[in-house]
Amino acid sequence: MFRIASSSFLALVLASAGCAHVPTEKERRSSEIYYDLGVQAQQQGHVQDALAEYQKALAQNPDNPEAHNAVGILLHLSFRRLDEASSHYEQALKLRPTFSDARNNLGNLRLDQGRYDDAIKLYEEALNDMQYRFGFSAQGNLGWALYKKGDTSNALQNIKAAITTNPDFCMGYRNLGIIYDETGKTEESCRQFGNFREKCPDVAEAYHREGVCQAKLGQVESAKKAFAGCEAKAQPSEQVLKDDCRSLLEHL
Repeated sequence: MFRIASSSFLALVLASAGCAHVPTEKERRSSEIYYDLGVQAQQQGHVQDALAEYQKALAQNPDNPEAHNAVGILLHLSFRRLDEASSHYEQALKLRPTFSDARNNLGNLRLDQGRYDDAIKLYEEALNDMQYRFGFSAQGNLGWALYKKGDTSNALQNIKAAITTNPDFCMGYRNLGIIYDETGKTEESCRQFGNFREKCPDVAEAYHREGVCQAKLGQVESAKKAFAGCEAKAQPSEQVLKDDCRSLLEHL
């Protein structure tokens, strides 16, 4: 599991030495097939299998930007190997400078690293791509980065704009709820967490956040319902959240 970046790294070394192998059409097609298999595995929650397929895709064609981006996502979010993830996002952008998904993802990584100015710059660049179909995501992420920097007013403006563009943008409602909660606007926070739960009815976290907020307002019965929903919706990988919701329900 810990040698996952070896094939792409070797390809990059060879390329920098001027000895790069130009993939044949057969190798490019094989790379696309392995990439598709990786997507299928990832959608089924099999992240290690997905990573293996993406690495096979890069072994066939080290210049596959989609595979670099996909490896970056897994290394970033599933394995928390941020430096390696950064290298793959950057390589995807080097291969395809207009790859706004990779730019948005790299922004998310910089946000996780606390490099807010770098994240904001990347999100703004993604938003400049008028053809980027997930521009609402970049704008919502921009808003969150601004909030982390202390610019609450512009943060709210951007997140609300993202929700206006895509009313089903669950993360936008989540982040609005957190901002309002942390700035003492509990009733508005509960309303936004309610929107989060309505738009993402299968996400246990939404029920948990709404329940905690309702408990703060003394809405005990509503909070109990939310915590029960959280416990029911929690996935096997969310055992800690499931236990927390059960405990909160028992203590109300």
